[in-house]
Amino acid sequence: MTNQEHDRASELIMRQGTEEIAAQDAAWLDLHLSQCPECAAFAASFEQTGTMLRSFPITASSSLVMSTQARVRVRAEQLREQHARVALMAVSFCVGVLFSTASAWLWWKVGDWVVEQMGLPHSIVAPGVLLFWLLPAISIAVLMVAVPHRLAHPMLVSLAREQEGDVR
Repeated sequence: MTNQEHDRASELIMRQGTEEIAAQDAAWLDLHLSQCPECAAFAASFEQTGTMLRSFPITASSSLVMSTQARVRVRAEQLREQHARVALMAVSFCVGVLFSTASAWLWWKVGDWVVEQMGLPHSIVAPGVLLFWLLPAISIAVLMVAVPHRLAHPMLVSLAREQEGDVR
């Protein structure tokens, strides 16, 4: 017998009690154990050790159980909050796309009206319409860059608390 066969037999013996092994592997293992006394002894010792370990009752202390339950509850709450945030972001994104599309169409119509009323060429009005359409986003981006983080952060936190109804 080769060392590789013994290694394969050892692996199958260890996997046999905890997971399902293929019928072909089980048949090979049975044949190998009938021919190899060393692996048969290992299998018997392995089974005896497992039986002995299962005979001892293992109980966790009440403090371990309570702390584990508390951690599981906290993690479940975190997952619920994360799921709620993802759903809120998805809804916000969809609403943003809808309003963005509607406002683009509206500004484009305003641009057409300006062209008709004032007789200006489209090459002048179109960039102006685009600028006015993007102006809110550009203004917010400039403010986010210009205002230092340590000043903006408390304002954003207080605004978030106010919107949640947690004003102190």
